[in-house]
Amino acid sequence: MGGPAAEIAQGRTILAAARHARVPHLVFSSVAGADQDTGVPHFETKAVIERELAADEVPYTILGPTYFFDNALGGEDRIRQGVLDLPLPPDRPLQQLARPDLGEFTATVFAAPDAFAGQRIELAGDAPTPEDMAATLSTAAGGTVRHHEVQLDEIGSADMRAMWAFLRGPGYRVDLPALHAAHPGVRWTSFAGWAENTFSTTP
Repeated sequence: MGGPAAEIAQGRTILAAARHARVPHLVFSSVAGADQDTGVPHFETKAVIERELAADEVPYTILGPTYFFDNALGGEDRIRQGVLDLPLPPDRPLQQLARPDLGEFTATVFAAPDAFAGQRIELAGDAPTPEDMAATLSTAAGGTVRHHEVQLDEIGSADMRAMWAFLRGPGYRVDLPALHAAHPGVRWTSFAGWAENTFSTTP
């Protein structure tokens, strides 16, 4: 079974196991915005575990990735047909991250756990608007891609509807220049770089 209760139970199980095994350092992959009282169900479940982890004895670092570039692949067929469906206005920046960059940052934490102990760090590599994304995908895919602004009432999942309402409103608040300057060893993939690698038609 899934859902919020199951996610919280899973997090508590992992925390209990880490405590029992005396894990020297636990890196918890949460989500950016989990500390903003967003009301988004899958953000709030992570917020519960963040609070319990911070109150526990296990040494930890919390990483909060923003929206992943790879989420676009859920609509890959539509993109290749020329449409990028996103429930955002065309000029609204969306902070995003490449999954390998999350892995690279996690490895950085494990390589120097003491330097990151007790920290909560939100991660983003780029912040293109849907209009920017469509233009970039047009270049990468070799054909025109336009942005279609999906309306919130068209989203069937209450969880996803709440998330997009948050992203249309307060949204993520990662200070990208400061983050990238503080961690220059991470590649910080751009949306353009990801799109070229993912959608390029060049052999």
